[in-house]
Amino acid sequence: MMTALVVWMKRGLLLVLLLILLVFMVSFATSNTSEVHLQLLGWDLMSIKTASLAVMSFIAGGVVGIIVSVVSISRLQLKNSSLMRKLARRDKELQKLRSSSLKGLTDA
Repeated sequence: MMTALVVWMKRGLLLVLLLILLVFMVSFATSNTSEVHLQLLGWDLMSIKTASLAVMSFIAGGVVGIIVSVVSISRLQLKNSSLMRKLARRDKELQKLRSSSLKGLTDA
């Protein structure tokens, strides 16, 4: 019963935080309507609103962060599976050694 209450409290807190973030984002977008002219190596690219530029940079940062995390997690999972196979081989060898040493004691 208590865990269900905690889960609902976490969800409610997350919803409140997301709503506060949404209010800040709307406020930022409405207060930054000026346009910025972008240039790259002397080429004129485009004009874009400041708020749009900021939102696009945050989205790009989030995507890059997710990609880096996925690569890191994949490497760790591969390393974990390799270590699990090595542990299974060692356990099998240890069990084999224990059974062979017990056979030697019962034969005497």
